Amino acid sequence: MTREMKQIFTRRITQANRTQLIVILYDMTLTYLKDATVAQEIGCDQEYKKAVQCARNCISELRNSLDFAYDLSKNLFALYIFADRELAANRIQDVVKMFKKLRDAYQTVSKKDDSKPLMQNTQDVYAGFTYGRTDVNENLMNYSSARGYCV
Repeated sequence: MTREMKQIFTRRITQANRTQLIVILYDMTLTYLKDATVAQEIGCDQEYKKAVQCARNCISELRNSLDFAYDLSKNLFALYIFADRELAANRIQDVVKMFKKLRDAYQTVSKKDDSKPLMQNTQDVYAGFTYGRTDVNENLMNYSSARGYCV
């Protein structure tokens, strides 16, 4: 994952509610799986292993975020275990297909979730005030040492 992608995910996380965080985790997992596929195609085993491990870490986080008060969580838990085993066996494409469908389902649900973001006192990012030679510059506002999750 590129540095720029990490910044984009970080920015999205700071503005996300609970459901949107799950969508972001799916996006991160799919990005790592794409990186793993590219590394595998060019024969870079070190990068492949690193990307697969990062994807497995994301799946672990998805698994840990389940609320077993809901029956659906048991089904998702089984899917996450299956995905983890598939990645351990280097079968990426089945996991990608499954996670794209799950991500789309959560994306639909997240549109209906109007809860507040989990993090408060985050920096405000304004894009488009100034332009660079090749891209839009972003300005960060509201910098405070008391940033972070709301309690």
